[in-house]
Amino acid sequence: MDETSAALIRSTIHDLANVLAGVRGILDLNSPGQPLSQRDRDRLTAVLEEGVTTLDRSRHLALSAFPEERLEPGALWRAQLLAVLQPMGTLFRCRFELGFAGEPQWDRWPGDLLRGYAAAVTRQVLPLARTDTLRIRCSADPGHWRLGWEQAGEVPSSLDPARPSGDVCSRWAQEAGARLGAVISCAGGSLLISIPRATPVPPG
Repeated sequence: MDETSAALIRSTIHDLANVLAGVRGILDLNSPGQPLSQRDRDRLTAVLEEGVTTLDRSRHLALSAFPEERLEPGALWRAQLLAVLQPMGTLFRCRFELGFAGEPQWDRWPGDLLRGYAAAVTRQVLPLARTDTLRIRCSADPGHWRLGWEQAGEVPSSLDPARPSGDVCSRWAQEAGARLGAVISCAGGSLLISIPRATPVPPG
């Protein structure tokens, strides 16, 4: 087995152990014989969904088979991203606000791959943002898609491709970002990511 595969297996086992620890923590705090409160049911669901996401990402990384990049209408893409982010919002007690700036004709986004990348980046941003409402700006033009996390004023070290990634989520963010050609920067207290369109759309 090569070192990359072995490292991925170690990361997956570590992350799933954290999921099981999270489940146990929720159950241990519950009064014996009493049903879970709605809050604890929501937390349990979020932890389990995070575990499923970890397994899905690990499978894609192991097979080097990434999700499709088929373009989707912007409103649908953002609604589905919000749904993907919901478990994180529950665990971090954070709301997400997504908005679009730009001409409507450019508001079509590359499906599951960019959505999964945006979710993985958000997971890296949350510990730095320290806010109860994280705003994510989406914009697009003929040459690029752009995402901005307003309360994140620095690039998380886990997104640095020169730094060995630890957990499955950061591995996914690095690999998906490289596949998308993502360029990461910071400006005005925001983390900014620019994704080039494979074929820039001509004007007119």
